[in-house]
Amino acid sequence: MNRAGTNRAGHTRITQHALRKTLEAVTAQAFRVGAGNVAAELEDDAGKLGVSLSVKLSLAPLPGPRKTTATVFQQAQTARTQLVSRGLELTGLEIGRVDIRLAGAKEQPRTKEHSTERLKERRVL
Repeated sequence: MNRAGTNRAGHTRITQHALRKTLEAVTAQAFRVGAGNVAAELEDDAGKLGVSLSVKLSLAPLPGPRKTTATVFQQAQTARTQLVSRGLELTGLEIGRVDIRLAGAKEQPRTKEHSTERLKERRVL
């Protein structure tokens, strides 16, 4: 509505780029990785929005504590559910098929605390 209280005619369009970036951000948040570690492709899925995702996971150092007890498959299922609900909330589009490809994993950077623990372990050995 404008100041006079009437509606203005017009269209609102969301570009494919904006949709893709939004869904990449939602996915990155679900997997707790940086947005640069997620790539999305969009396609038609019988009138719904089909999404193909590639995610580079970030792993905690193997000898250290894990942040979650969920497997990567459980994490992917949770991320898929979050993407569908949050994607609808943010874009207004119904999301159909969601394919998630776990493209690889890299170790998280070590913290100073973890490095100190490793030095102590070496001294003991």
